[in-house]
Amino acid sequence: MSELALRMVGVNKVFPGVKALDDIHFEVEKGEIHALIGENGAGKSTLIKILAGIYQPDGGEIFIDGKPVKMDNVITARAHGISVIHQELSLAKNMTVAENIFMGKFPSKSKYFVDDSAMLEETAKLLKLIGMEELQPDTPVSRLSVAQQQMVEICRSLSEEIKILVMDEPTASLATAEVERLMDIMRMLKKKGVTIIFISHKLNEIFEICDRITVMRDGQYIGTRVTKELPYEELINMMVGRDIQNVYPPHKTNPGEVLLEANHINSDRVFDASFKLRKGEVLGFYGLMGAGRSELMRALLGIDKSTKESVILDGKKIVINNPTEATKEGIVLAPEDRKYEGLILKQTVGFNITLPILSKIIKGIKLDKKLNDETIENIGKRLRIKTPSYDAKVVNLSGGNQQKVVLAKWLVTNPKVLILDEPTRGIDVGAKQEIYKLIYEIVEMGVGVILISSEMPEVMNLCDRIYVLREGKITGEIAKDEITEQTIMQYAIGGIES
Repeated sequence: MSELALRMVGVNKVFPGVKALDDIHFEVEKGEIHALIGENGAGKSTLIKILAGIYQPDGGEIFIDGKPVKMDNVITARAHGISVIHQELSLAKNMTVAENIFMGKFPSKSKYFVDDSAMLEETAKLLKLIGMEELQPDTPVSRLSVAQQQMVEICRSLSEEIKILVMDEPTASLATAEVERLMDIMRMLKKKGVTIIFISHKLNEIFEICDRITVMRDGQYIGTRVTKELPYEELINMMVGRDIQNVYPPHKTNPGEVLLEANHINSDRVFDASFKLRKGEVLGFYGLMGAGRSELMRALLGIDKSTKESVILDGKKIVINNPTEATKEGIVLAPEDRKYEGLILKQTVGFNITLPILSKIIKGIKLDKKLNDETIENIGKRLRIKTPSYDAKVVNLSGGNQQKVVLAKWLVTNPKVLILDEPTRGIDVGAKQEIYKLIYEIVEMGVGVILISSEMPEVMNLCDRIYVLREGKITGEIAKDEITEQTIMQYAIGGIES
C-alpha cells in the first residue's frame, strides 16, 4: 500500500437541523490526484473546510503523513502544507492580482515596507507558469472575469509551499482550452510530489485526470475506487443512489417568431454585437475565457455602461438603462457569480426567492403569507432545493443549492426572456439533469432562454442555435444542424469568421 498523505477517520459534523457529516473515512495517497465527488449537499465542502481549519469537527481524527493533527484554524492547516481553492472565490476585488496572491505574506524590503517590485516579479512568474502571461500583476481584480479570478486563486495556492492542494470546482468557469491548461498544471504538480484533492461535477475531467475516486452521499462515505476500474454508470449510481440515463434528456423545441432583437451593443468589452432570440428557443452563447459572453448580457441589461442602437421585445422597441427596467420588461438574468451578484447570503432561502416579487405578495403593508409560502414551497420542490427549512440562511447551503435558489427567484417572476449564465456551475449530475428538463419546460411555455456555458457538450446538446464570441465580438452564428465541436472552436479561436 502506498504511503498516505492524508487520513481522516470517523469525522462527524452537525449543523442546526442537519447532520452534515456522519462517520466519514477519507484516505489520500501521497502524490496522487484524488477525486472527491457527490451530489449537492453530500458534505464534500464541509469535509474540506474541516481539513482547512475553517470548521471544527464534532468527532473524528485527522492524520497528515501518518501523524495525528488538530486543525485549530486556517493558519495551522497552512503550516501543515494544506492549501484550498474554494468553490466560492475569496478575492479582495479592490486589490490587485499581485496583492491578492501574496496577501498575508507580502515580501518586504524592511520591517515596515512591502517589496512591490519583488511581489510583481514573483506574480509574473506564477502567471507565466499557468500560461496566463496576458494578465498584468498590477491589474485590479475587480476588472477580471470570474474565470480569470479563478486563475488568480490558483496562483495564490501555488505561491505557498504546499503538500496537499484541494481544488473545489476549479474548472467551473473555464472553457475547454483553459481546462486543458489547468490539467497540465495539475500533472506538473503531481510530478513534483504534490497531493491533489479534486472536487468536480464534471465527470469527464475526473476520468481524465484522477487516479482514484471517493464518493460521498448525504453526509456519508460511500466508497473509494480506482478510476480506471470504475464504469461511468456505476459511478453515477454511487453518487445518486439511483440510475441516471441520458443526462441530456430527449427533447423537441419549436422556436417561433423573433422575441428579442438586440442591435449594435457596445461597451468596454463588447464591440458591435447584435443577435436575435426566438420564442421557445434555447439560444447558446459560447466563447473561451474572456471572450465577452457575460459582458454582452451585462451590457444588454444596463449593468455595465454601454450603448445600444435598439432593443426590440415582442415587436416593441424598449429602453433598458438598468436591471430593474429589464426585469419589468420580463428580461431576467441568473448571473455567473451567484455569491456576489445573485443572492443575499445572510438572508433566508424564502426571502431570496420572493425578493423580485415583493410587490405581488405584499398588499399595502401586509404580507400575503399564504401566497408567499405557497410560492416558495412550489418552486423549492420543483428544483429540489436541499435545505433544513426555507427559513435557513442561504449562506449555509451548498454551492449547488445556492445556484438553485438563484434560478428559483427569477422563475417566480414568469419571465419572457431568461438569461442563464453558467447555470450548472458547481451542480451535480443529477441536479444538472433536473435543470435541463426545467429549461425545456420553460421554453415549451414560449419563454426564450439564453444559455451561456463554458461546457461545450452542454451548449451542443441543449441549444437550438449558438452564437460564438471572441475578444468581445460575435464571430459566428451556428444553426442546430450545423453544430459541431470543430465549427464552434474554429469561431472561438479565430479559424473562420461569419
